Amino acid sequence: MRTRAIGLSLLAAALAVLLQTTLFGQVRIFGVAPDLVMLTVIAVARRLDAEPAVLLGFTSGLAMDLLGSSPLGLRALVLTLIAYATVRTRDRFDINVVATGLAVVLLSLLGVVLVVVVGTLFGEASFQDPNVLRKILLIPIYNLVLGVVVFPLVTLLVGGRRRRELLL
Repeated sequence: MRTRAIGLSLLAAALAVLLQTTLFGQVRIFGVAPDLVMLTVIAVARRLDAEPAVLLGFTSGLAMDLLGSSPLGLRALVLTLIAYATVRTRDRFDINVVATGLAVVLLSLLGVVLVVVVGTLFGEASFQDPNVLRKILLIPIYNLVLGVVVFPLVTLLVGGRRRRELLL
């Protein structure tokens, strides 16, 4: 894979981390913010080779761990698994826009559930949060809506495997 694509992917991930920790940390719809970092990892993992994609997931998660209040390694583990799941299933979900949208929803749902379950194992009171069900249901929907903007930008920025697809 080209070095330029990997560098631009790191830039996209850094921008997503910055927006997630600043803008989306303050703006919440129905008490829940979208997970832009997870969405960016999904979008970029569809375009990169397997090793850089998984490494990008880990790096993005580690940056979120260092900037957030969650236990160190929680988001790194989850985003690494999401990047791996994206790499393993990208050929099945690159059929059309509807399949890609479904993949975004399912991968985001998997990511949110993993954050809750692994967070509980790390000692967070994730299941005791009164908004846990709202987060599990709304974050995938928010990521689907944001994916309409993020996926074409990542496709133009990174290129990668298939440049023909500019929508989801």
